[in-house]
Amino acid sequence: MTKWLFCEKGFTLMEQLLIVMVFSILLSIIGGKVPTILESAEAKKQVNMLKQDLQLASYTAFIKKTRVTVEFHPHDVSYQVIEQNSEQVIASNPYKKGIIKHSTFQQGLHFNQNGHPNIGGSLVIQFGSQTYKLTIYLGSGRIHVQKQ
Repeated sequence: MTKWLFCEKGFTLMEQLLIVMVFSILLSIIGGKVPTILESAEAKKQVNMLKQDLQLASYTAFIKKTRVTVEFHPHDVSYQVIEQNSEQVIASNPYKKGIIKHSTFQQGLHFNQNGHPNIGGSLVIQFGSQTYKLTIYLGSGRIHVQKQ
């Protein structure tokens, strides 16, 4: 009997076809989710970058005791953070793949010398199928990000 086990040299055709079929099913399941995962990661990256740039605007206004303006471009998710005294661009993001669906900041957002925003409000940003809402609170200037 041990002689018979050692005479086998490889897989049969049926075994090979079964392995190929299982791998193709697994790849089709995984391959369908990869674009969604990449889109979600890119959206999170862009929203976090926007949040950090808004916090930078607040901190710059407080530290330099100057007014800082954030100009939003509604056709895409691009913006500029500008220090008012020197007209220097502190941060900008020319991201073209998303859109601002709704914004309560029609004139832009201004941070006063205390680092507080002039108005509270929200931005609804869409990246493909991913939608995020950034809420900026008037009193504290706190920024809250929520996936919708």
